[in-house]
Order: sequence, then structure tokens, then C-alpha cells
Amino acid sequence: MASFKGYLRILMKQNIRKLNYKITKSFHGLTIEAFLHRKRYTRGMISGLKKVKYVENGVTHYGIEKNGQWAFSIDLLNDGDLLSISFLEMEAEDSAAPYSLPLDIVYEDEDILLLNKPAGIPSHPSPGHYEGTLAGAASYYYKEIKGIQPFVCRMIHRLDLDTSGLLLLGKNKFSGSLLNQDMRAGRIERCYTAFCHGNPALAFENTTSPYSVSKENAKNSGNLGIPDSLPTSLKTLPGLEKNGDILRISAPIQRVENEYMLREVHFQNGQEAVTNILSVEYFPEKDFSRIKLRLETGRTHQIRVHLSYIGCPLLGDSLYGGNAYTPYMKRQALHSSSIEFLHPESGEKMQFEIPLPRDMEELL
Repeated sequence: MASFKGYLRILMKQNIRKLNYKITKSFHGLTIEAFLHRKRYTRGMISGLKKVKYVENGVTHYGIEKNGQWAFSIDLLNDGDLLSISFLEMEAEDSAAPYSLPLDIVYEDEDILLLNKPAGIPSHPSPGHYEGTLAGAASYYYKEIKGIQPFVCRMIHRLDLDTSGLLLLGKNKFSGSLLNQDMRAGRIERCYTAFCHGNPALAFENTTSPYSVSKENAKNSGNLGIPDSLPTSLKTLPGLEKNGDILRISAPIQRVENEYMLREVHFQNGQEAVTNILSVEYFPEKDFSRIKLRLETGRTHQIRVHLSYIGCPLLGDSLYGGNAYTPYMKRQALHSSSIEFLHPESGEKMQFEIPLPRDMEELL
């Protein structure tokens, strides 16, 4: 008798994503390529469709078909045509081998997979963390559980090893490409809940200039790349602004020289990085704050670096100055708590929010 795993392999399905478009009068006379560009297909996506050919139920299909027949991307469309697009996964994930690990699935459909990532699990393989990753777990889930092969894990964003919460994946070339476009354009809104030392709001008092800094602050904040000629009378760190109730940190980030993991704020050589603190709830008896944050950019360690920069490192974040021995937190107190984006196929607004994990709840 064949093993269960062997039985799954016998039933293994091709990884195909099909999309059908009924052409209306507004698209009459366009080429297929022009129509797909209006649907936000990139040139690379369209070029890849030309190579797609597969057999399903004894019938040969192609990446681009018009009214059931193979078509060129330069063919013209007419009112009432049925345009069928097929994305075929041809190569398996090569950077993250399948790994049996439970997935906490918040939402899944044909195009997206939204996970609740636990702390202590790497998102993707990196030096020292090649196994036990969420990328490997997703590959295992599709190959061994759902019987779909090959599979490529397309993470739209990533979370640090010890950061918990919502993590969005595109399940195919179509959704991965469109969601990545949205991420680069800032159309995916990610909010985080965190606990940090002190009161971040105090760093924004008397912000007379977004580019002012005292010599003492510059010395305490590392190599900021700030000219020595700035007046010493100015009391604020550069890059801090108030916008109503929102506290905005606009401070470029770069990798620390000769360090693999460590990042720092550097105004001359860093890459643009913007973090918005949406709310601050300060607990004076414990001298820490619960804060909500929204990212405008997605630099490595961005929240951790920015909070350390203003003198309020995350609880448990020993890498950036936080107390690593708080009673409850043995990791940085950072949780990806909500996400909002447009569905790549339907355009529907998708909103998800999850509660804090137990270790962060216990801080209160």
C-alpha cells in the first residue's frame, strides 16, 4: 500500500492561476497587451505569459487565449470577447526548502495568504536560520498538505525574527507582482503595536526645526552625519515633526559599517525611512509606553532603529538599547497588528486586525 505522502504526490496538481476577462465596449479595439497594462500587468508578466503552455483534461492551453484559442499579445480585442490568462508556476522555491511547521492562517484565497507569524520564527532563510522558516513552512503546506507543486513563496513584506503578527504573501506571479507594486507605492498600510521605554511624545516637544540637533543629542545618538556647524542652542533631534496628533520620524537609515545586522540613522548616507507614531499611552509607574505605529517605508529594523534614535527603544530589544531582562518580554515588544490593502484580483479593500500575543498582553 502506498504511503500517504506518496499518495499525495500521485495527486499533485499543477500550480496554475487562471483569470478570465469579459471584454466590454470601453476596451474594444485595444490590443491584448494594452488591455493587460490597464489591469496593471507589467511587461515582465506579459512576457512570461507567452511561454505558458500546459495540458488540462486532455486539452492544451496557453498563457493568453481569446475565445478559447491561443492569441498573440498584439491581437485586437472586440466587444464581447472572452480573454483568458493563465499563470503557470514552473520553478519551485529554491531558497527555502519545505519544512513541517504549523501555520496560523488568518485568511487565504486563490491569490493571497495572510499569516499570523509567531515570535522566534524567521520569515525567510538567512545566515544562521536556514531551517524552520515561514517560507519553508508555506512551501511544505502547499506541496504536502494541498498537493500543489511547484510553489514559490512571495512575501510582500517581512518581519524580524522576534517580531510577531500579520505577514502577507502572494500565492502566484499575478498576485505577487501586483501586491509588490502596491507595497512600493505605499498603498499597503501596515500598523504595529509596540511597547517602548519612556514616553516618545517628549522627544517631539519644542520641535522648532525638523533638521535641528544639539551636540549632546548628536553624540548620544551615534553617527548621524550632521554638520558640526548647526547651532548648539537647538534642542531637538533632526527629522522629528508633529502633524496634528501624529508624531512623524523621518530619519534615513543605513547599515552600520562592518556589521551584518546592525542599522543606524545617518542623514548623509542613509536611505529614506519614515515612521509615524499614531498614539502614545504612557504608564508612568512603569516608565514605558504602549504605542501604535504606521510605516511609510520598510527599511530593515526601521521601527527599532527609529525608537532607539529618539531615546525610547523597544522593551526587550537589546540590540538597540532596550532592556533585555524585563519580567515578561524576552524579545522586542513589537507586533504587526493590522494591515489594509486592495485585493489584486477584485480590487476589494481588505482589512485585518489581530490581538496582541500573550507575552505583550502580560506587560499590562
